[in-house]
Amino acid sequence: MRKFRGWLSVQVAKHPKRVVLVLIILFNVLFITVSAAVISALSLRGTEYMNFFHAAYYTVTMILDAGCIESVIQDIGTAGVALTLTCLAVIIIGMITFTGAVIGYFTNILNDFIENANAGNTRLYLSDHTVILNWNARAPEIVNDLLYSDHKETVVALVKSGSDDIKGEIEERLRLTIEKENAVVSKKAASMSFFARRRYLKNSKLGNNVSFIVIEGNIFSQEQLRDIRIDAAKAVVILSNDPSDSAADDGRQIEEGNPQAVKALMQAADIVSAGRAGHHPNIIVEITDPWTYDVVQRVISGKALGEKCNIVMFHVEKFLGQLLAQLSIMPEMTPVYDDLFSNKAAAFYTAPVQTDDEIGYIRDYLSAHSSAVPLTLLNRNGASFFCYAAGSQRDIGKTHKLNSAGFSVRLNDTQSESKRVILIGHNSKTEEIMSCYEACLSCRTRDRLKVTVIDDADSIGRMDGYRRYSFVEEVAESDIYHIDKTFETIDRLLAGTSEEINILILSDDTELDENADSSALLYLVCIQDHIKRMIQDHPDYDQNRLKTIVEITDPRHYDIVRGYHGVDAVISNRFTGNIITQIGEKESIYDFYKGLLSYSSDQGGQYRKPQLRKVSSFFRQTPPPCTAYDLVRAVFDASVSPSEASKERYPALVLGYIKADGEAIVFSGDLSEIHVSLEADDKIIVYTDYI
Repeated sequence: MRKFRGWLSVQVAKHPKRVVLVLIILFNVLFITVSAAVISALSLRGTEYMNFFHAAYYTVTMILDAGCIESVIQDIGTAGVALTLTCLAVIIIGMITFTGAVIGYFTNILNDFIENANAGNTRLYLSDHTVILNWNARAPEIVNDLLYSDHKETVVALVKSGSDDIKGEIEERLRLTIEKENAVVSKKAASMSFFARRRYLKNSKLGNNVSFIVIEGNIFSQEQLRDIRIDAAKAVVILSNDPSDSAADDGRQIEEGNPQAVKALMQAADIVSAGRAGHHPNIIVEITDPWTYDVVQRVISGKALGEKCNIVMFHVEKFLGQLLAQLSIMPEMTPVYDDLFSNKAAAFYTAPVQTDDEIGYIRDYLSAHSSAVPLTLLNRNGASFFCYAAGSQRDIGKTHKLNSAGFSVRLNDTQSESKRVILIGHNSKTEEIMSCYEACLSCRTRDRLKVTVIDDADSIGRMDGYRRYSFVEEVAESDIYHIDKTFETIDRLLAGTSEEINILILSDDTELDENADSSALLYLVCIQDHIKRMIQDHPDYDQNRLKTIVEITDPRHYDIVRGYHGVDAVISNRFTGNIITQIGEKESIYDFYKGLLSYSSDQGGQYRKPQLRKVSSFFRQTPPPCTAYDLVRAVFDASVSPSEASKERYPALVLGYIKADGEAIVFSGDLSEIHVSLEADDKIIVYTDYI
C-alpha cells in the first residue's frame, strides 16, 4: 500500500489530468455496475424480465436522459418505493459523477487548449517563416517591412513577457501602415477614369499579408525553439535589449555585454545545424558591444556550421552611427535610403553569377536589361553574387530589346567639397558617428569636414571634450533648459561662413520609453522657431544653406517632424529593422550593406557607395530629356570609356535624382519607360567610388 500511495502521488504530481480522468472512468464504471446489479436484483414489477445487461443499458440511458426512467418503471404510481428511490438515486448521482464530471473535464481541456493557443504554447508546423527571439524597438519595423513583400509572410516571436502588449503594438503598426499607404494610392487614383482607377487600386493597394504569432516563454528553451520550428525558418533574428533597458540614471551603460544573446545564438545554431538537409536559414544576431562581438565570433568559429546555417553579426550601433554620419553629410539621401533599405519600392537584391569581370558584366547586362541597375560584384563563402537596385527580384531577369545609340554624356572630374555639420545632443552611437567622420576624411583626401558639437556638460565630459577629433572645430555646452547658447552658436556659424550647414539632432536612446525622442523634439521645436524668426528678420537669407536632420526612435513621431518644412526625419529603428529584414531574406547582401555605410576600403581599395552630385558639376553639359535607361547606360559608358576615364574616375551607376525642391526620384521598374528631365540645380544619385 505504501508503494502504491507513493506511485500515485508521483502520478498526481506529473500527470494530474490523466489521474482525474482515470478516476472518473473507474468510478462511473463501478457505479453503473452496482446500479445495474441492484436494479436487476430487485426483480420488482416492471423489472421481472430484465437481466443484468438490460439493467446496465437502462442505467446509462437514465443518467443521460432522466425521461428514460419509464423504460424501467412503466407506471411510477404503482412501482415499489425501493425501485423508485433506486432509480432516482441513480439519475441524480449519475448526472453528477458521469455527465457533470465528464463535461467538466473536457471543458477544462478545451479551456486549456484555447489558453495555450492564445499564448502561442502549441507546436507549429511551419516552414520558410521568420523567427524573432526577444523584443526591442526595432522588432516592429522588421515585421512592418514584410508588409511590402510580394508573397504571404509568417512571423513568430518568442518573448519573455508582454505578449498581449506586443500583439496590440504590431496590430496597430500594421493597420496604420496599410491605411497610410492606401491613402496615398487612393489620392493618386483620384484623377483617373473609372476603369483605370479600379485597375490601379486593385494592383496597388496594400493588404495585410503578414501572419503574426507571439509566444511568451523561454528563448533559451530547446523545446520551445523546436516547437516554433526554427530549423525550418528562412531567418532567425536574435535581438538585443534596448539601451534604455540597461542604462543607469545618468545615461551610462551598466551592462558590458549581452550574454543572453550569445546563449540564444548557441541554442539556435545547435538546432538549425541539425535541421533538414538542404535548408540553410540565416541567423542574424544583434551586436551592441565589443565583448559580444568577440564571443559571437568564437561561436561561429567553434561551430564551423558551414552551409547548414549562416550566422550574421549585425552591429547595431556601428551601422546606425555610420548611417547618421553619412546622412548628416548628405541629408537629401534620407528619403532615398528610406526606399532602398526596404521592400517598399526600389531595393537592393542579389543573384548568383559566374564572372570575375565586374565592368564587363555590367556592360553586357545593361545591353539586354532595363528593369534593374547592376551595382557591384560580391563574394561570400566562395560563391559570387551580383548586387542590383531593382523593384523586385523578378525584375533582375527581365530582358528587353534596347537601343541607346546616339545618347551620350560627358562627365567632369570630381569636385572638392566642404561640409559643415552641427551635432546637437548625444546617444549610444556618438563614438561611432565620430569614427565615421574620421574615416570619411581619410578616404576623401580633397574634401573638408568641419564639425561643431552642442551638448550638455556631462556628455561632453564623457567624450573627453572631443579633443581627439581634429575635425571638431568647436564644442559648446548647452542643454534644452539653456537653449539660448545653442542659438548663439548657430547664428555665429551662419554669419561667419557661406558653406552649406547641416544640423543633426540626435535622439537619446538611453531615455526611458515614455520619454523617447523628447529631447530631440524639444531641440527641433526651439531651433526651428529661431530659424523662422531669423528668416523673417533677414528676408534675403538663403534657406537652402541650412538643412536639419532629426533622429527619432519612435515612428509615431515621424509626422511631427515632417510637419516642419525642410526637416528630414531619420527613424533609426526603422532603418535598422529594414536592413535586418533584407539580410534575413538574402544573406549574401550583408557585405554590400557593410560597404555601403562604412568608409573603410574593400579588397580593391575602393569606397563605392551612393553619392549626391550636383548636375552642373557632375556633367560637363546638362543632359537633354531622356529615359532613365539612357541616362544609366550613358553615365556608365562615360565613366569607364578609355577616352573619358581618368585615374580618378571609377564606374558610376545612376540610381535616381533629387530635384532642386527636394523631391527624390529613385528608379524602379522598366527604366526605358521612365522619362528624366534634369536641370542644373538638381542632384544626381550615383553609385561610385567615394574618392
